[in-house]
Amino acid sequence: MCKSPCSNIYSLAKYALEPQCSSSSSHIPDLVQPNGEVASLLSEKAAVFHRKFFPPAPTIPPPLSDAPPTPFPPPVCTLTHITRAIAHISPWKVPAPSGIPNVAISAASHVITPILLVILEAGMRLDHFPDSWKLFITATLRKPGKSDYTVPGAFRPITEEECLSKIIESVLADWLSELVENKELLSRNQFGG
Repeated sequence: MCKSPCSNIYSLAKYALEPQCSSSSSHIPDLVQPNGEVASLLSEKAAVFHRKFFPPAPTIPPPLSDAPPTPFPPPVCTLTHITRAIAHISPWKVPAPSGIPNVAISAASHVITPILLVILEAGMRLDHFPDSWKLFITATLRKPGKSDYTVPGAFRPITEEECLSKIIESVLADWLSELVENKELLSRNQFGG
């Protein structure tokens, strides 16, 4: 949306429908592909963005050893871990495919936290992650200040993932970070991502 103060839903709708809000405009011009062909149909544009935003995964080299690695202990997660993860979510972000707003999850955290802990523990025990939590919405936005919007590189993806999934993933990421630090699995010279 344009960076303008909006006092109500009608103002938001007005800004969303105005063509001068070019950074969030839903119109995507014909795109020139790297091979010089022009993508003009929506399906062609979607395919161009798919190739741009989701390139093929690199090939993974074979493992250096055939010996299976020593398994690590399963994570021990508590209500505190879940509560901390819920406290870090942005309450006013756009809801993901389920439509559950983050602010509702934050407001009901005292009820949701024990349920999420049970789901997390069961998921780890059964090696299962709900399929509905793997869904996300990707919107394509124009990068501001670009002179040519006919090239795919002038756009960027914004992805909305299920908040409940993000909470569980955050708890597991914290556990993994703690594990690699405590077991000294990273080089002392490793900095950043």
